[in-house]
Amino acid sequence: MMKSTQSIYSKLAVVFAMITSLSACITLPDAQTEEVAVLWSEQGDMDVCQLKGTLIGSQGHWYDYLFISNKDLTQGAVNQLRNEARDIGANTVFLYKPKAFATSVTLLANAYVCP
Repeated sequence: MMKSTQSIYSKLAVVFAMITSLSACITLPDAQTEEVAVLWSEQGDMDVCQLKGTLIGSQGHWYDYLFISNKDLTQGAVNQLRNEARDIGANTVFLYKPKAFATSVTLLANAYVCP
């Protein structure tokens, strides 16, 4: 009976370690993305900018959101938007109201090239 209990604890420890290791999957900013401006929907005059595309930045999953702070999830989503904006040649990300999810942070934005 004692060996069976140790086996269960060992399996639980492995599962916990796997979940914890998954929680470290937050998007990090690339060095060039500091040049990408992030504006909220109330800021800026976008008439002088050229639209490059619509972006979605999302961080968090049902299995790891308990292990990652909301701040880190939000920063990861913003980093993802900046990285994607840079990839399509944009220098400005215009964010809209965040989407409400219980287990993740999702941001919708338009990417622009602005003077």
